[in-house]
Parts: sequence; C-alpha cells; structure tokens
Amino acid sequence: MSAELPVLVGIDGSLDGLIALGWAASYATLRRAPLHAVYVLDEHRQLPASTPPTGPDDGSEVLADALQELERLRFTAASLEVRHGHPTKVLLELSERAQALVVGRRGMGGFAELVLGSTSQACTALSTDVPLIVVPDTWNPTAPPHRRIVVGIDGSVEGQEALRFAFELADATNAELLGVHAVAVRESYPDPNVWVDPSRQPWAGAADQLLAQTLDDWRAKYPEVRVDQRAVADHPVRVLARESELADLLVVGGLGHTAFSELRLGSVARGLLHHSHCPVAVIHHT
Repeated sequence: MSAELPVLVGIDGSLDGLIALGWAASYATLRRAPLHAVYVLDEHRQLPASTPPTGPDDGSEVLADALQELERLRFTAASLEVRHGHPTKVLLELSERAQALVVGRRGMGGFAELVLGSTSQACTALSTDVPLIVVPDTWNPTAPPHRRIVVGIDGSVEGQEALRFAFELADATNAELLGVHAVAVRESYPDPNVWVDPSRQPWAGAADQLLAQTLDDWRAKYPEVRVDQRAVADHPVRVLARESELADLLVVGGLGHTAFSELRLGSVARGLLHHSHCPVAVIHHT
C-alpha cells in the first residue's frame, strides 16, 4: 500500500484518544506515512441529563490537545481536522483514503460505540477495507516492547489477509510471530471422559497440521521472521486474551458485510476488543 496514504486516527478529547494518537504516530513512523487525526463533532449525540451546560464545541480544544501530544512525541508529519456528522460514518468514509484506521477502545464521544456499541455498529466498523487497530487504555508506549505479534488462525482463506499483515509487521519490527489456533473441543470432539487414551489429545494432531499448513508458505516468504505456533483447547477469547498479555499486537481477520465467522467477527472479536491487553488489529478480507 502506498506510503503516501495517511494513517487515520480518531480523537475525541479523551485520554483514550490521545493514547490512540500515540500508537498511530508510532505506526505512521514505521510505515513512513503521514498521520491524519480527525475529531468528529456528533451534533445529534444525546448527552446525559446530569451533564452541565457548556459553550458550543468547535473542536479547537481537542485539536490543541492533540497538537500538544504530537509535539511531545516530536511527530511533525501530521494533519488535524474537525468534521461534522456521525463518528462511525465519517471515519469509515475517510478510511477509504487511508492505509489504516486507529481508534481508542473507550472514549468520551462516539468512538467508544464504534467498536464497543451495538452489534450492527461494531460489524459496520469492522467492515473497513483497511486495517482497524483498536488501542486499549492500558497500552504503555514507554514500556519495553515484547517483540511478539500474535495472530489468530482458523485455517480459512479469509484469514490470509491477517497473516499477511502480521508477517509484514513482524518483519519490519524484528518481532516474533506466534500463530494461535483455538480448538472448540466440546463442539468438534467427544467428551474427554470417553477418550480411548486420556493422555492423548485427539485434536492435537489435526490442530498442529492446520497450523503448519497455514504458516509454512508465510515462513518461506519471510524467512527472517521467527515463527512459533500454539494450539489450545479453549474459547478463542480466553486463548487470545491470555496471549495478548505478552504481545505488542493481536491480529485477527475480518469478513465483509454479508458473511461472518464467529472467530473473526461477532461475539469473539467483540470480546477481544474488550479483554485484550494489547492493541487489536482487525484485518478485513475484501
């Protein structure tokens, strides 16, 4: 993707927005790309009755805070803008002319509902044609990096886009890549109490084969990337959330508007956005 396309980040005047801005600046530096920060004034948003009345919001304070943060980070290749409309719709439209969309996990404005609101809003947001990176408020840019990127693997064709993104980023950052496959034992295999050999897990061979078949071609394309693989019998949210504790980024795949996999979109992906300890990148399959 052309480096001339900016990294788009949504800001909203909250601490979460500034944390997302910092992550976006780091990613833009890595990609040698400009950064475009946008504050969307949602004039139709209903404020709680207890909210004290204030003067009209023209976005100047939000942009000033963002500019101050960028100056602190010494990031100069940035543009800042105020837009009017619904945050989800505006950001999705602007992402068509960007190489990535970055938002905070929670915030004061409409960006929180972009990824953590109703199912329809979350699915719409995850249907971007560019990587969507959701940055939690626990991300600490000053902490030593783990040098590890975790990618969820289910063996689907759609998941190849997530693998491409994960391998490219691991190669660029000299990070280890960990491919993780969560096995739904209760759905796919008999109860462990009736296994012929309780010490031998019947799902292990198939899971290891799936991981090897999925990762081998990418290993050949990126021979410098250190690759590990892991299959775990548990719910995908628990598996990937645990792995995110020692990761710099968690990558999962996404589908389009008409077909959804539980792992890549829906309850599991939404669960990861809530519970991941590191930023989550959702990579859409066109």
